[in-house]
Amino acid sequence: MRLEGIGKSFPGTVALDGITLEIFPSEALAIVGENGAGKSTLIKILTGAHTPTAGRILFEGAEVDLRTPAQAQALGLNAVHQEVVLCPHLSVAENIYLGIEKTERGILDKAWMQERSQELLDELGFDIDASVELGSLSIGRQQLVAAARAKIRASKLIIFDEPTAYLTRQETEQLFSLIRHLKEAGVAVLYISHRMEEIFELCERACVLRDGKLISTRLIAETDQEQLIRDMVNRDLGDVHYKEEIDRGEVLLEVRDLSGAGFEDLSLTVRRGEVVGLFGLIGAGRSEFVQTVFGRHGASAGSMVLHGRDYNPRNVAEAIRRGLALIPESRKLQGLCLNQTVEFNLNLNLFKRLTRRWLVSDDLVRASAEKMVGSLEIHPSDPTVEVGNLSGGNQQKVVIGRWMNHGAEIFIFDEPTVGVDVKTKRQIYLLLAELLKQGAGVILVSSYLPEVYDLSDKLIVMYRGKMARVFDRPRDVSHEVVLAAALGE
Repeated sequence: MRLEGIGKSFPGTVALDGITLEIFPSEALAIVGENGAGKSTLIKILTGAHTPTAGRILFEGAEVDLRTPAQAQALGLNAVHQEVVLCPHLSVAENIYLGIEKTERGILDKAWMQERSQELLDELGFDIDASVELGSLSIGRQQLVAAARAKIRASKLIIFDEPTAYLTRQETEQLFSLIRHLKEAGVAVLYISHRMEEIFELCERACVLRDGKLISTRLIAETDQEQLIRDMVNRDLGDVHYKEEIDRGEVLLEVRDLSGAGFEDLSLTVRRGEVVGLFGLIGAGRSEFVQTVFGRHGASAGSMVLHGRDYNPRNVAEAIRRGLALIPESRKLQGLCLNQTVEFNLNLNLFKRLTRRWLVSDDLVRASAEKMVGSLEIHPSDPTVEVGNLSGGNQQKVVIGRWMNHGAEIFIFDEPTVGVDVKTKRQIYLLLAELLKQGAGVILVSSYLPEVYDLSDKLIVMYRGKMARVFDRPRDVSHEVVLAAALGE
């Protein structure tokens, strides 16, 4: 494929400006850039969801006019998106064959599709049952199903958009094996990720976008991470995993031998100014545990003490009243009202405070939102924009900002930097440090080992629902020791 001078404009903004690049068979080409650089717009053009306003696309030497996703797929262009866009109410097998269903005399041959899907999943090393409902799987496993779905189609180019965002290291290796297999078979791969180490492991070249323009195209063998970051942000960024040493204070939360759906006998304490990290493979029980602490699920055994008083939340509302905040794993499914404005989402927990004479005050709502938009550097800065139109990193800032003025003292961050660029990661870490300095305690759940390793004051590694190891000084041990504990070794 060759893109020549591709441009895309929306009312009031230029999303892409004169993009020219080539993608070759058997190559993995990385597209990197900050949130808002134009990556998502480029993906939508290549998959037929957007039509360019300038330039042309050549595919296998002929000019093509991609006006619908169906046209793109017919040419062999497929995508595995960061946010899974499959049907949660259908089975895994039905999703894999969605659009290319096997029929027998006009009736779906579900048995055939299930058998072939299971063979494919087993061949790829994905430990997934083809007969189960897709929605019953974790987001990470749904991502693997999306990858398997792309594999069975006659794909000539596959776009992977942040494909490892919700995957464990083991599942990431399985996906990488699939991508290498695709490249050997002559498939071109367009790989988009904020995790630089993945780009250097998989890709031959990297294109950097900034403000809708192509800044550089570099051979991976002839560059390094620092150079790509300089191209992305136009300056040296320094250490991304920002960490301050903050004195720890009194115990805010104590969990004693807590058990629930997906985990058992888990104990921890969270102090003021402290980050307690939870690391483990998908299915280890991390998210299930924090959802129970936050009142979404009931505990079956054990106890909790919050501010010296018994704590057994009957629901989320009680947890919020007691001073807990949860930044959830999936911002789109669990953290935002996508069809509402930025100011609505930022003030969602504050409307009681923003009233005059029993009515919500538009002036107070706007002032509160503008203050938060400025302090968090949310772009665009107009608080009346629908939050669904923001980039992933700016959406995550809105989710975090929602809790900043709430007065919470215990913040649970579940995969807080999924799908955000290096600059936004640093901003999130700075916000986390500010919360700690104000006396809050943090529980950090992350599948990204460098993040949870560098930021945690205490690190709990979980394996199959239980505590495998506790590291009081995690930076005194190696990544390999932490990962071995997560693998049950």
